[in-house]
Amino acid sequence: MSRLIVHLLPLILPFLLYGLYIWHVKRSGKDGPEATPWFWLAAIGLVLMTLSFLGYDLVFGGQTGDYAPARFEDGRIVPGRIGQ
Repeated sequence: MSRLIVHLLPLILPFLLYGLYIWHVKRSGKDGPEATPWFWLAAIGLVLMTLSFLGYDLVFGGQTGDYAPARFEDGRIVPGRIGQ
């Protein structure tokens, strides 16, 4: 069940947020650009971007050491790596 949530949440989240936005606009009685909460949309976008950077670091980060670039050795390409 948790695996289903992890895979479907990134797909469903934008639609849920858009639905909440439409609900807010209809509830306020305004329509058009003046009803658009630009500040909140920008703030939410910045928070999501920051969370994506932190999530990327948690999943792929944490490797420290010296980088050895890819090289051509004995007729084949040896991929780069991070060594201790």
